[in-house]
Amino acid sequence: MAISVHMQNPFIQLKKIVNHPYLVQMPLIPGENKLLVDENITKVSGKFQILDAMLTKLKKLGHKVLLFSTMTQLMDIIEEFLMFRKFSFTRLDGTMSIQLRVDAMATFNSDPECFLMMISTRAGGLGLNLTSADTVILFDSDWNPQVDLQAQDRCHRMGQTKPVVVYRFCSKNTIDERILNFATAKRKLEKVIIGSGSFSRTATLTMSSIEDLMTLLKSSEYTKKIQPNGFILSDEELDAILDRSDMYNPVSTLASHTAEHFKVLTNS
Repeated sequence: MAISVHMQNPFIQLKKIVNHPYLVQMPLIPGENKLLVDENITKVSGKFQILDAMLTKLKKLGHKVLLFSTMTQLMDIIEEFLMFRKFSFTRLDGTMSIQLRVDAMATFNSDPECFLMMISTRAGGLGLNLTSADTVILFDSDWNPQVDLQAQDRCHRMGQTKPVVVYRFCSKNTIDERILNFATAKRKLEKVIIGSGSFSRTATLTMSSIEDLMTLLKSSEYTKKIQPNGFILSDEELDAILDRSDMYNPVSTLASHTAEHFKVLTNS
């Protein structure tokens, strides 16, 4: 069967391809207009293979997860995957009414059996308190880094007592890397213009500030990249990815002390 892809917005099509091939062409149940959900929903996507391995282990370890995506179409496929794997979850996106959003948040925060909350990145901004979660997964990144920062801060709120780990999925040599590089450059620009404390509407870039900017743009971010062998994670790789033992302070047990690690997961 021929697949017709309209490249009116190439970046959107590239994001679909890298996230899951079902966003371009999905298999249907013969004779029905319904998505065929089987093991292939995981096998055809490197990100889904990593997600499958991580969620299985996180569930066994008793963690609760916030899963963010910038695409509601992708969230539909992730929802099918979660039901296929029988993970208990709730969902929040921009199409939902206020009451449905409140109910979803209440269920996630109060029900210990509710393991995961799936949220549209731009709908999961300010105002949400989801401190029952201690793990954030950014399935795909937004061009604006501030959107991702606001999203992951949903579990960094008053009342959080557990260390929080943020995982970002990135497929190597794809549009994912371009988005991350673009977002990183914007963050570095903020450090120069705003971070110095001398920001004003009339401020101009001097020669020294331009040199500082070039130095920052050429520097590397201190994020740990974990590159699993192929698309299947071994137990040792999973333990390394999910380990957060170094985030606990054996001396201080103050509830106000919350640590955060940020890990970038890449697959070829």
